Amino acid sequence: MAALMQRADELTATVRKSVPGADAGFEAFQRELTYGGGLIAGGLAYRLFLWLLPIGLVGAQSFGIWFDANEDGLEKAAKEFGIGAAAISSAANAVEASQTNRTLLFATGVVLLAWFSLGFVRALQVAYSLAWGVPRQKLRKPLYAVVLFNGLFIMLATAGVGLAWLRAHLGLFGMLGVLVTVAYQTAIALLVMWLLPRRAERWQELLPGALLVAVGAQLVNVAVVFYFAPKIGRSTELYGTLGTAAVLLVWLYILARLITSGAFLNATLWERRYGVPAKESARSASGRAP
Repeated sequence: MAALMQRADELTATVRKSVPGADAGFEAFQRELTYGGGLIAGGLAYRLFLWLLPIGLVGAQSFGIWFDANEDGLEKAAKEFGIGAAAISSAANAVEASQTNRTLLFATGVVLLAWFSLGFVRALQVAYSLAWGVPRQKLRKPLYAVVLFNGLFIMLATAGVGLAWLRAHLGLFGMLGVLVTVAYQTAIALLVMWLLPRRAERWQELLPGALLVAVGAQLVNVAVVFYFAPKIGRSTELYGTLGTAAVLLVWLYILARLITSGAFLNATLWERRYGVPAKESARSASGRAP
């Protein structure tokens, strides 16, 4: 084991010297570990999971007709439109089995949706404040943050539906849809990173992290098609709702880790570019919040 560890260190040193940008990537990763990136991502994933519950209730009421016609259930919904659609489909099944008034469920879902959206935005502020080394400001416009967060989710979901249509109707030319989707998601990630606490003054300085999130999200989509979606189908059969929840949490943790990694990568590149240590600049910098 000692010999393997030494060899791994040597390979890491070689890669950092020979591959452009690798040194900055390793530094960002080490910085993320120092600040507890895994714990931060776990907290974000937990809040995203809580947010999925009311979005499932609201989506079940809005798209219940489509899911009623979808005979293949959770697995097909996850493969075609992502894990979020699977969560909505699962909630639709729960609503159908429930004797509670649908209007009451919808109203409860809207209230909880606003509450958990606000919780996730605040957690995201904390994560980016830590990554950039800036103090976190109080959220000045909570209603605006809730509407913006859910509006961006709808925009991303729409892009996912468009990509699924391209894959189904254009075949290999659907790769063009993948490139368009990556560009679209990069633009969304840039907007979010611009509104969150940061020290960068130009949007170009946030582009590396936004690309990391967008490309990583596409790789996650591949994992959804070949792993998570079949896993949801099997977990539902074997373990019921708890199995579906476990798969969703793993998926959400991966997404949250991408979001935090993008912040730490941008902060590391910014400091290397300007030579400003995080602790020194944190005294005078101020965070930005939506």
